[in-house]
Amino acid sequence: MDLNEDGKTDVLSGSYAFKGKDPMVGTFHVLWGTEGGFKAAEPLLGSDGEQLVLPRSESQPRVDQNRICTRPTAVDLDGDGTLDLVSGNFVGTFAFFAGEGEGRFSPTARWLEGPDGEPLTVAPHSDPCFVDWDGDGDLDLLSGSGAGGVFLCLNTGTREAWAFASPTEVVAPLPPRTYPEPLVLGDAHVTGPQRATRVAVADVNGDGKFDLLVGDTVSLTYVLDGQDEAEVRAKLEAYSELQQAAFARQRDAEGEEQRAAASAAYSELYRELREKRRALVRTDNTGFVWVLYQQ
Repeated sequence: MDLNEDGKTDVLSGSYAFKGKDPMVGTFHVLWGTEGGFKAAEPLLGSDGEQLVLPRSESQPRVDQNRICTRPTAVDLDGDGTLDLVSGNFVGTFAFFAGEGEGRFSPTARWLEGPDGEPLTVAPHSDPCFVDWDGDGDLDLLSGSGAGGVFLCLNTGTREAWAFASPTEVVAPLPPRTYPEPLVLGDAHVTGPQRATRVAVADVNGDGKFDLLVGDTVSLTYVLDGQDEAEVRAKLEAYSELQQAAFARQRDAEGEEQRAAASAAYSELYRELREKRRALVRTDNTGFVWVLYQQ
């Protein structure tokens, strides 16, 4: 987007943490566009000259998940002709920094609210994307999340004064993780978007309807060539039981000496089992971009 209105495309990014700030306080960075490319990344400042950061939570914990930004987006949300900044965070809410023109933003943000007056909340790691989804002339909110899925918050207000409805699931998120996670080999189970979804909207097939582009992340485990899948599965399940037992001993240890010994034993076993697993399977940490056509 052209963040500072100089006719050149800029690149906007969020970050989980920034050196020199409080623990895990996310900041925003921008690569300003030039005639031949982009300048080096630099922190995005508010109109007071200070780095933009998300608002604190009322409880003010040491690691404040309200302040850890995920995906920011620049959009004219209030219809005044200038770009505003909206950011997701670890909690799953959305912070709004009012735009002041030419790449300047109010140093103070407020949370987008739902119909109950509380911060509008989806699943953790919110991922704001704005589009007139229902064609009524205002901007609606779509979001991915760390749990996957796609959430839709329709704007029941106007182009200049938004009023967001409670989120509905356009794509259901995945169930909460369990420990230990079930052993799944291969990729036949991957039939739709997985976790850490990021959302974009476009009319992909040219039928006049918005379609969803959903990126994700997934970890896939494959049996190495020459190995028998049933034998590999039995060995991996046995390794998992050993690791769980060692973890339980570490968790339940009493006294500093016992805890240190249990922790060292767990670390040694973890390294040993990791090497054994590598002789049986390979794990690909990857992701896909899914196209979901609107009917």
